[in-house]
Amino acid sequence: MLLPVILTIIYMICKQHLSKIAFFALLSVTVSGCRDDSENPEAVHSEMEMKSSMVDSLTMELQQQQKLNDSLQQAVETNFYANDYSVFFGKEYEDIDEPETYISEALKKQKDLIPLKSVLGGNMEFRQVQVISEEWVLAIYDDGHVQGKSIFAYELQEDGEVKFTEVATKLPE
Repeated sequence: MLLPVILTIIYMICKQHLSKIAFFALLSVTVSGCRDDSENPEAVHSEMEMKSSMVDSLTMELQQQQKLNDSLQQAVETNFYANDYSVFFGKEYEDIDEPETYISEALKKQKDLIPLKSVLGGNMEFRQVQVISEEWVLAIYDDGHVQGKSIFAYELQEDGEVKFTEVATKLPE
């Protein structure tokens, strides 16, 4: 019978938009529509109205699901960009053009602060440094074989140097 093949194809095309309940309701409507009710036109008309109502209901459910999906996608994108905010640096940084870059570069120069030893002849380096507040940076370091992460507190000294203190570290197990 060709009907199960057609229904399977329809399901595969629509499964991202239809819930299983909606699909099985549509399936039951389709299968029940295969009967021969030509003897009772009133029953056919009544059944057609019921199926039309069910289709309308499923269409509304699909639209609601699409709206929900769109709003969730927008929330994810908005939250992603909401994290991209500027850190306020005090007066001590007013003579520095780009404080975040200055702090990141200062940490990258202090490889002795990396609490993980390199393996297999690699050179341990800070790969990514992110200033997360006016007091802390998140640093990711590796040698190409092992990786670690640390949070450092930092403070600008009077001579322009940045002093870092390890706060927390996550090393490989």
